[in-house]
Amino acid sequence: MPDLSVKIKNVTLKNPIIIASGTPTYGLAMVKKCIQSEAAAFVTKTLCYTEWLRKQPRPRFHIEHPGAMDQEGYFSLYSTERFNPILPEEYVKRMRAYAQEAHDFDVRVIASIAGTDVETWSKLAELVTENGADMIELNLQCPHVEKDQPTGMVAGRNPDLCYSILELVRKRTSLPLIGKVVGEGIDPILVAQRMIAGGADAVVLTGRFQGLYLDIETEKPIYWGGMGGYGGPWQAPITRKWLVRASEANLQVPVIGASGIDDFEDIISYILCGAEAVQVCTAIMVYGHKIIRRWLRQISGWMEARGYSSISDFCGRSVKKIIAPSQIRGDIPYGSRIELEACRKCLKCLEACPYEAISVVETNLTIDPEKCDGCRLCVALCSEGAVEFYQK
Repeated sequence: MPDLSVKIKNVTLKNPIIIASGTPTYGLAMVKKCIQSEAAAFVTKTLCYTEWLRKQPRPRFHIEHPGAMDQEGYFSLYSTERFNPILPEEYVKRMRAYAQEAHDFDVRVIASIAGTDVETWSKLAELVTENGADMIELNLQCPHVEKDQPTGMVAGRNPDLCYSILELVRKRTSLPLIGKVVGEGIDPILVAQRMIAGGADAVVLTGRFQGLYLDIETEKPIYWGGMGGYGGPWQAPITRKWLVRASEANLQVPVIGASGIDDFEDIISYILCGAEAVQVCTAIMVYGHKIIRRWLRQISGWMEARGYSSISDFCGRSVKKIIAPSQIRGDIPYGSRIELEACRKCLKCLEACPYEAISVVETNLTIDPEKCDGCRLCVALCSEGAVEFYQK
């Protein structure tokens, strides 16, 4: 069997899958599922002292295109979650108890913390260090708080503040520190670099976006009345971009890919783009913790088929294969043609063709090779696979 283990500073993870902070890691029942899921680690729901940030809105979840989950399509999870509702001093008593059980299963506990000032950041760091955490994640990505509140996304968009917070927490603990990087509003690589300079031993790239759904009948936001976090499988290409940028920047610490993972292929693709581990939340929420075992089998099978014996064998292998914009060829002629037997005459390609190369001749669709630009839009639109793309 391939060796799936990875290392973050002095902590070895049995495989690259970490269950991210959120609903799947909160409560004793969920924690037990995390421990038994075969994931290498899980991140606690974020500990915080601020009272309003510990009160969960209800309702708080909405899924766009839920039918897509059964058809391997793109769906989006829209939500407004806050932090751990239990006071930190009470929660760490539980954490201390389940950390021992987690270690019996070779599972690591990553404590997520979010302070609002020097006192609370320091207090939280010391508290989790003394109560069984293996690593600490500094949540500088969510929730999506108001502009005058120095925590979550607001703090995460300020690279110098991120540096100061990491530097502060670094002095309060010997545990490995993970910085959770915001995904919008600023260059995540710049934020990651400042976190690392402040003492981060690893960074998570990146978090979900902030979004808004409106009910046009009431002209108000749906459900909870405000904005919320917005993510799903559609985010994977964006995460891969930032992983590549992180690899190019040579951050010198492990990078953990997050947001957008929906299947084992996403996990492999993140590692190919330079991630040494991944964090997953949305997929666990909609498919359940049991999906992790399947992913691990599939990852092992993929590695065995290619002769990879460890994660490091293919980590970052795709980065150097990415062509720079100026090097993408624009002089190779391509074209499309329609296979008449497969065509269902839906006319999507005819309506969409930017070059008016598609027309109806008698009762069949046909493509004029002289007008066809080779853009491949017709191929991308055809759900029947009736359009062939070829090099002229």
